[in-house]
Amino acid sequence: MAASLALSPRLLPGGEADFPALSQELERLAAGRQPPRLIVDAEGVSLPGLDALETPDFLAASVPWSLPPLATASRVLLIGPADGLQVAGAALAAQVAAHDMTLSPVALADGAGLSDATLAGAQAALVLALPGHGEAEQRRLFAQLRAAGVAAVALTDARQVTHGALLSSPGALDHPAYLRRLALRLDDLASGRRPEPLDSRPLVGRVWLNLDTAAALEWTPSFSLLSEAYLVGEGVAIGQETPAHQEVDLQQAVALALADNLGLAAARQEVAVTAFQRDLAGARYRPNLYLEATGRVIDDTRAQAALGQEPERRVSGSAVLEQLLFSEPALAAITIAEELDRARRAELEAESLDLALEVARDFLSLLRLDASHAVLEADLELARALRDQAQRSEAAGALGRGEVARFEAELVQARERLEQLQADQARLRLALNRQLGRAPDAPLAPVAPDLDHPEWLGGDPRFSAVLDSPSSLAAWQGRLVSEALAASRELEALGAVRRAAQRELSSRRRAFWLPQVGLEARYTTELARGGVGERAPWESGHPQVQGVVGQVEALGIRLPETGQDQWSIGVSARLPLYAGGQRRIEQDRAVARLTQVALEDAEARLGLETRLRAASVELAAAWRRIALRDDAWSHAKTALQLAESGWREGALSQVALLDARTSARQAGLAAAEARWQALQALVHLQRALGMTPGPMQVDARERLLEGAFGRDTQGESR
Repeated sequence: MAASLALSPRLLPGGEADFPALSQELERLAAGRQPPRLIVDAEGVSLPGLDALETPDFLAASVPWSLPPLATASRVLLIGPADGLQVAGAALAAQVAAHDMTLSPVALADGAGLSDATLAGAQAALVLALPGHGEAEQRRLFAQLRAAGVAAVALTDARQVTHGALLSSPGALDHPAYLRRLALRLDDLASGRRPEPLDSRPLVGRVWLNLDTAAALEWTPSFSLLSEAYLVGEGVAIGQETPAHQEVDLQQAVALALADNLGLAAARQEVAVTAFQRDLAGARYRPNLYLEATGRVIDDTRAQAALGQEPERRVSGSAVLEQLLFSEPALAAITIAEELDRARRAELEAESLDLALEVARDFLSLLRLDASHAVLEADLELARALRDQAQRSEAAGALGRGEVARFEAELVQARERLEQLQADQARLRLALNRQLGRAPDAPLAPVAPDLDHPEWLGGDPRFSAVLDSPSSLAAWQGRLVSEALAASRELEALGAVRRAAQRELSSRRRAFWLPQVGLEARYTTELARGGVGERAPWESGHPQVQGVVGQVEALGIRLPETGQDQWSIGVSARLPLYAGGQRRIEQDRAVARLTQVALEDAEARLGLETRLRAASVELAAAWRRIALRDDAWSHAKTALQLAESGWREGALSQVALLDARTSARQAGLAAAEARWQALQALVHLQRALGMTPGPMQVDARERLLEGAFGRDTQGESR
């Protein structure tokens, strides 16, 4: 086996395509030795735990039943190779019955696809590892499922998502880690060592989601899924460079940021790190088992008086089991750690929303600059044309040098305004690329939203009803405030922190009268003894001594033996009486912390309500300004055309012409900014409501505009 190892491709998620990566792992482990050569064999080597790629326990824990594609499905396909399909069906049978579904196993030969009859009536598909399907075959398979409207969930191989599957299980196989573990066992086997069992499977721990497939299936992922999943496109990770010709809309930009923003990734990792605090707090209630060795030397007088029970030199070993039975601080630490973990997860969702808002704001600002760029370019061309006309008039003797100089100054100022705007565009593109986790100089072509589309509230009669009067706007604001206060992630996090502070305060108060109770079991054996008192006098081998000992034992008196093993078990309770005032200080600190959290909660509620009302007022005002500014720009352009004609004919002064041009430029910039101001206010309103900033589907608009017409007497929305 040192020269070659036979391995079945069925034990690798990618089949024979995984052999090169596995060989590289073996070369790395060889560290200068000749690595074993892998041979494809249906039988393969015998390793403990390597009889199948997917064990029943692994499959039973893999299916994400709570995700919408499965939660709403009635007929689900189970797709995989024939040799593992029966085991997988048996492992999932109980869960399928509990969810009232029909599971239809579909055995696939290597490289085969699905028939139309198989796909009929299916809403979702659970896909096992397909080692007999290459990348091209998997793409064809998932294209079939997508065309039939079937949401494919990869149970084992998360890389299937990059080939077109909708999403993967969070319990899918961590492919690189699995190959590393397998390589370790194979290296042990080739070296003649006994390999460890391969009885566990490393998991990715995170859902992979294909946004292209989701769009093709017309399925909208939830915000929590978008913020936690690893987002990919069909065959291309979203973090990779966007081609120069590919345009990006606001929804795609937000998805890019949630997937690949390094700051958000660090925040997710922080949540994963702090989650261990909960496990550490619970570890205090688990048994504590340890070994103990003791060496002791006493004076010879005491050893002689001990009659062999305490020798002069003694070495003993003990096995000790400690179990905490009751501790109020330990119980409080568990509860506090759980609440703080909830708070950190809610804060992570809030940070994700803040990032989405920041991306949306910068995205819309970039669109505003693009629109302003067109206005300033037109203004520059007009200034250049007026300067050229003035120079021709000066040559003809119709204008003086002063008027030409004024046009020259206007041309320079127009060029300066345009160059400053171009610098702002470049700076904003750099910042936006950084937020999206892309290269700073990557091309970025933002797509302007259509404000007339219902997903941006345009054409929705309920929103028009909100804008009808101040009273309808005030009533709408009141409903939004009530919903925002109930669904705010920031308030949820502060609520968890408040509960943790309350639990800490109650624990500090109970510490004055609740003891800590524990159990200890100890077994001690003597390892060595020597010196004075090594043996008891009655253990002497002298015949006369043994004769006396025999007579004493005949009377029923048993003399103790030296060096016997000992065991003990005991329960202890400890209640500190005074610790320098520490407990009182900790109680006062807990009271102060609870007060601080209460003040932060009140301030957060007030700030949330203020931001929401301000965003709704700005949205209503900005929406009304769009039509007004468009009209103003139209009139300003007409006035500029008339001023140009009058100036050329000598009926209008140069000052009047320049004033008309300035008014036209300002009106054009204001009209360009009006729609982006409305969208900026909308994304701020969405953020205040805990919604992902961006275009809204039907359910999101229902949430935003519910009750805009009021409610009838039966309590149903009209």
